[in-house]
Amino acid sequence: MNVYTSQDAFTHFTSRTSSGHLESHTDVFPIVQKIQSDILRDRDKALFSYTTSLDRLNAPLEKLRVSTDEIQSAYKEVSPELVTALRNAKKNIEDFHRHQLPKNWEEKTPYGSRLGIRYQPIEIVGLYVPGGRAVYPSTVLMNAIPAKLAGVSQTIMVTPPRPDGTIHPSLLVAADLCGVDVVLKCGGAQAIFALAYGTEGVPKVDKIVGPGNKYVTLAKQLVYGQVDIDKPAGPSEVLVYVEDSAQAAIAAAELIAQLEHDPDAIAIGISPSESVLREIFREVMIQKTACSREAIIDQSLRNVMLIVTENKDDTIAWINRIASEHLVLLVEDYEPILNRVKHAGAIFCGLYSPVTIGDYYAGSNHVLPTGTTARFASPLGVSDFVKYMSVVSYTKEMLSASASDLKILTDTEGFDGHYRAVSIRL
Repeated sequence: MNVYTSQDAFTHFTSRTSSGHLESHTDVFPIVQKIQSDILRDRDKALFSYTTSLDRLNAPLEKLRVSTDEIQSAYKEVSPELVTALRNAKKNIEDFHRHQLPKNWEEKTPYGSRLGIRYQPIEIVGLYVPGGRAVYPSTVLMNAIPAKLAGVSQTIMVTPPRPDGTIHPSLLVAADLCGVDVVLKCGGAQAIFALAYGTEGVPKVDKIVGPGNKYVTLAKQLVYGQVDIDKPAGPSEVLVYVEDSAQAAIAAAELIAQLEHDPDAIAIGISPSESVLREIFREVMIQKTACSREAIIDQSLRNVMLIVTENKDDTIAWINRIASEHLVLLVEDYEPILNRVKHAGAIFCGLYSPVTIGDYYAGSNHVLPTGTTARFASPLGVSDFVKYMSVVSYTKEMLSASASDLKILTDTEGFDGHYRAVSIRL
């Protein structure tokens, strides 16, 4: 873990991102491409085979779809406290995302023309919930709630099964609370291809959302155009800004909270004080020893950067350059900085707003743009599950008044047939 001056950090950060540190997928492309061709050819047979082998099941998978009995049994396997916490989080997430609901609009002119936009939900959506290193009922909430608020007709959730062929009960409870229509026992690239193309047991969807590993991310990119996708997901990342060594322990905890995700997770600390950053480094090394995922943290420590900024303008420049998935402004007077932030997935302000509250409970979505894509991308939300149609209605008088301009424009582009569609009406 190194402390960089602003100039040295720029060189290191640029070379690291351009060299593919934020996950190049060329190493897994042949594997994913073979899975794609096998699913296209053998459909459910290939899906069952890959699920059994790649998810290391103890026996071949007998059925893909989770039954109603399995969902009801899941409630008996989790604590009442977990169900209550999921219900409370669900309410907060619904309240937050309800503000995102789009509204149709229509305008009529005095001359009789009519213009507007009509929003419609996407009909069938696949929700990918990762497994592997951890269990993520919170991701079920983050995927399903905005889809349901948008009015999606059918939600199909896919998630890798456990070795005994079952789904973790917390995932099933979360899916049931959110009204997910179908839960399927499959994950990985094979689940993405099954959703995109459809199989005997998997409905073909119109869009796939949700984070996953590099195999899942590459598969989503390969099916884009066949279906829509939300965004490619890179490793988890956080940028923490801190000024005072009194907050070093909190800053270190925020870095660790991202580093424990996986070995590719990224954590960056910035401060105008080198001594503060070195205190954060010391705290990280102390705190990690108390973590159950210390082995993962030890690997992801190589992805930590600590940057000494020259002044407030330099700090703002770094925040916007990194465009982090999570941005933590660990200062009491955060407003002057917040007002100048242009690029970040989610911003956590002040001393009592850990990323954890956004990941699970506050209501904001935790499916966020990574790898500097916050420059042009947004968190998952209701808008990801709707599309809009333009509505245009002209009167004969309005069309006639526009005809001369239309003649010039169509002649310029050489499309006389376009103008004929105008003139024949007049």
